[in-house]
Amino acid sequence: MKLFLRILLITLWTAFAAGSVVLMSFANQTHEVKPCTGVEIRMKDAGIEPLFTAADIKSQLTGRFGKFDKKSLDEIDLKGIISFLRSNPNIDVADAHLSIEGKLMVDIQQCKPIVRIISETGREFYIDSKGKILPANPAYPARVIVANGSLNVPLKPGKNIFTKQGNKPFSEDLQRLQGIYSMAGFMKNDSVMDALVEQIYVKADGNYRLATRTGFHIIEFGDTSETAEKIENLKAFYKYGLTRTGWTKYRIINLTYKNQVVCTK
Repeated sequence: MKLFLRILLITLWTAFAAGSVVLMSFANQTHEVKPCTGVEIRMKDAGIEPLFTAADIKSQLTGRFGKFDKKSLDEIDLKGIISFLRSNPNIDVADAHLSIEGKLMVDIQQCKPIVRIISETGREFYIDSKGKILPANPAYPARVIVANGSLNVPLKPGKNIFTKQGNKPFSEDLQRLQGIYSMAGFMKNDSVMDALVEQIYVKADGNYRLATRTGFHIIEFGDTSETAEKIENLKAFYKYGLTRTGWTKYRIINLTYKNQVVCTK
């Protein structure tokens, strides 16, 4: 009797498992032939200045893959969509999936520009917080510090200024962009400097000059060695020097000498 009950239980569990597999397979097949119910673009980091909008992304997807509401779910190329999104140099992170309701869900995190580059030829780019070159779209200007002067951008948008090509040393152009990146990062993370400096100018000799929003003087910064120390010296001079003498007294503030702030009228 016990043997019979054991066989009966095993038979029932086997039938239940097989039925579950059949039902799941049927549900998957039913889901695949369902029509797509739409596209939802979810933008992360909504608080930062946009380089594009959700409507832009939806338009690009439609232009590349066609109207999704005309497709069944099994016709939607998720891998292709994700690859297409990640090829956009302004996008940092992208993913996509289909919801139970049949909607294409797209999650996007855009890049965060920290400096706008104007090359010697007048072309404009951004460098983001990870060192990636981004195209500049006049429709979506980012309010970041501007860098110009003896600058060239030898990379296409989407490439990183810190990526080495084999064993070759970084070119002079890339070293200047790396210096700009370093300085812009310091400025952005310091509330005083971020409010004060509006432009980084690269001189022909590779040294840097800063233009302030006050317009009363320029700052000869030198190279990017000891950047943090130079910035602290400058802030101390503003706090204890210019507050007494006035902002219009000096035309040039020179930080190129170690532990010194040399001023010229």
